[in-house]
Amino acid sequence: MAEKAKTGFLEIIRSNIIPVAVAFALFIFLFLLPQSVFYRGLISYLAEWQFTWFGNYLPIFTVILPVLLLTILLILILWLIFRLRNKDNQGEPEISVAEQAKNALGKARLAMFSFFALAAFSLLAVIVTLVLMMTLPNENGKAQKIDVGSLPFTEPEEGRAELNGALDWQKLATIKRNLVFASQRTYFIPIVSQLADRKSTRYFVQVFRPEFVLPRNQMPGRSPEREHLLEQGLITPTKDGPSGLVTGVLRQDGLPEEIVLLYEKAGVEVHPDHYVLYRKTADMHWPYWGSAWAFLLFGIGAFLFGLYQKRQHKRLKDGIDDS
Repeated sequence: MAEKAKTGFLEIIRSNIIPVAVAFALFIFLFLLPQSVFYRGLISYLAEWQFTWFGNYLPIFTVILPVLLLTILLILILWLIFRLRNKDNQGEPEISVAEQAKNALGKARLAMFSFFALAAFSLLAVIVTLVLMMTLPNENGKAQKIDVGSLPFTEPEEGRAELNGALDWQKLATIKRNLVFASQRTYFIPIVSQLADRKSTRYFVQVFRPEFVLPRNQMPGRSPEREHLLEQGLITPTKDGPSGLVTGVLRQDGLPEEIVLLYEKAGVEVHPDHYVLYRKTADMHWPYWGSAWAFLLFGIGAFLFGLYQKRQHKRLKDGIDDS
């Protein structure tokens, strides 16, 4: 009985190889997507490998390549299994029309449930992402006052804060995030006790584009240190920029990991327990909104494919019943 059930399951997969491969690829994509948004896990290792060997990081390529390789590997494994099974089953009579119809129904049913499961998983991922976003620090409460570098050192806490220190505009860093219909760029600079050589930097401040002038008012070249880390020595703060006293919302480990890596490559050591003062909390929420939006889009797509497979299953079942 177990062998018969196993054989039937393999036949369903064999007759439904394309939907199975698509569902598998979507599942891997959804698994890697938050890692790409938050620069974690496998994606962070692949990105650092790209920085080391090519001096650049391509987020979309970094996600798509593992999906393609794993999907191709799955197809090759299934092909090998079916080929070996065909050799074992040589000489057996061909399956009847009724069995073929049953297999076709199983194919449509498996595809339908696979896409609906992916849609449910995507919706769950949206909810979890939004819940995590709600746990981020906010502007409520009394502002914590921190004199950067003063003794005794302050034990910072997430939430409203007021940092007092020197802004190092020559270590300006930026990151750009793209969604389907929108993009966002965030700028960071260190805030220190004094503008001098230091072992590590613990505090960073978000700044905005009207608050500084770049050389020739142009972004640098395509290399990552020039795209993300604008250490030109010619950056000029404007009168709209903050002074040594800056207020906002403090977040622990708030720098994107890409920026941490690029800072360290440029000789700026980021303290392992660093904090970022976000002056616009919407920018702090952006990666979470982006991840939730991407999950939602894929969930809608999977649900529509599931409805299509459900319609195909019903049409096939009605045709078999009529015959």
